[in-house]
Amino acid sequence: MATKMNKKLILGLDIGGSKINTVVWNGKKIIDRWQSKVVSLAKIKEGLSRFPVSRVGIGVAGVLDYKSGQILNSPNIKFLEGLSLKKLFHRNIRFDNDVNCFLRAEARLGAARGYKHVLAVAMGTGIGGGIINNQTMIYSGAHGSAGEFGQMVLQDGKTWEELYRSSKGHSLTQARLHALAFANLINIFDPEIIILGGGGARWPKRKLMEKLVLSPLAKKTKIVPAKLGPNAVAIGAALLWSENK
Repeated sequence: MATKMNKKLILGLDIGGSKINTVVWNGKKIIDRWQSKVVSLAKIKEGLSRFPVSRVGIGVAGVLDYKSGQILNSPNIKFLEGLSLKKLFHRNIRFDNDVNCFLRAEARLGAARGYKHVLAVAMGTGIGGGIINNQTMIYSGAHGSAGEFGQMVLQDGKTWEELYRSSKGHSLTQARLHALAFANLINIFDPEIIILGGGGARWPKRKLMEKLVLSPLAKKTKIVPAKLGPNAVAIGAALLWSENK
């Protein structure tokens, strides 16, 4: 006999480059969760099948086509490229980039509450970003790919993400690398605050960063740790169902 789906609860699914994290959200808190350190299509389906919840929010690392639900580019989860989330999972699904979900959760429940101009930087398998610019909604850009901070080219044609992963083939120390990257973000976006999270989070060398920031006022831009921990992306994915769509 088919299991009856719960219509009140929401399943939040975080599909990252190194783990899958699933939470059951009741609108206020997590009431159940499951995690897999193996990232595969079978494990994604296993996470979904564990909970009879009809509404699902998915945060996935990569560039998405928000109309079709197709994953266009996911450098750290190649097996998902070209697949459509809408067609793959037969439930009521909403989805977003994983760092957008991370920022959504931190903006509503965590370190970014009360701020209008916010950037999020998440550092793990790769480096991702999210943007809130004088609004309550996440800014996704003309093609849905805004916030790919890790693809910022910093030295000799290499991106922030590439330089972060390797200490060879370039002259930048890790502290100097992140100071350059954060200074670029502050000069371009002029945020009130930057939320830093992820299992590989690295702090910029503050004095060097401030030296590279143009505006005297922006030199003191707050950079703070995320508050919601490893469940932030999954919570933010569940919160997609609280937005008007």
